[in-house]
Amino acid sequence: MKVKGECKINLGTAIFLQLLEENPLFYTSRYGLLEIQDFVMPSNLDKNHSFIINKYQDLLKDYRGILSLHAPFKELFPSSWDILVQDLARKRFSQALKYGKELGCTTMVVHSCFNPLIKDGSYRDAWLENSKTFWDNFLDCCVKEGIKVVIENVWDKDWAHIIKLLDEFSSPFFKACLDTGHARLSSRHSLEEWGSMLGKNLAHVHIHDNHGFTDEHLPVGEGTIVFDTFLRLINDNSSLTLVNEAYGSIREEEIFLNYLKKNNLTVY
Repeated sequence: MKVKGECKINLGTAIFLQLLEENPLFYTSRYGLLEIQDFVMPSNLDKNHSFIINKYQDLLKDYRGILSLHAPFKELFPSSWDILVQDLARKRFSQALKYGKELGCTTMVVHSCFNPLIKDGSYRDAWLENSKTFWDNFLDCCVKEGIKVVIENVWDKDWAHIIKLLDEFSSPFFKACLDTGHARLSSRHSLEEWGSMLGKNLAHVHIHDNHGFTDEHLPVGEGTIVFDTFLRLINDNSSLTLVNEAYGSIREEEIFLNYLKKNNLTVY
């Protein structure tokens, strides 16, 4: 879905099956992208995946937008020194990749897992080398399935290590996801700095608000994050997807859409 004027951003929202079932038409008529997040839960990877996939396929059979999915992340560290820990991340990401392919997803969001609390001076280099080892193997699987991976900032204080990792591959299937709420909590840099420095690597944005203390996932305008300048900055990126991650009810969705409308990002 495109927006009026000069902005070409694909507008989307994060979704769980339970939310979509409550009002399928609302989501499918207003968003050109839906990000399926059910598979962040290990139980859905192991037990409920067939049910979830069948339900989504039924509810979205007439949907003409695009789909992305969020990979699992709890206790998963593709950047680990321990090959067994990497093997677990590979297994879980492989499951998510398989289910995403069945659903027709074209993008998978994966957390960076960079831990700035580790004060070892060699940690940043180790994170890069270990991450490179993991993605050397796994990115080929993603390319084969036609699913782009976007690396999301979580605890990251800055973007330098993410850019270095992406530059190791220089692949259109390996890009960055900027999470606005995480950037506010973990970094002293503004959203404008994040967006500018990620530059051509930025392909996906999770947009939600907070007050700077906890990851509240509030609708835009209900926390203390200033989005206006950032939205104007990313307005020129025609390949970007902007995904609302303040989910929970139609109210949150309408706040998000109304905010964009006030900032001249009116959805067709």
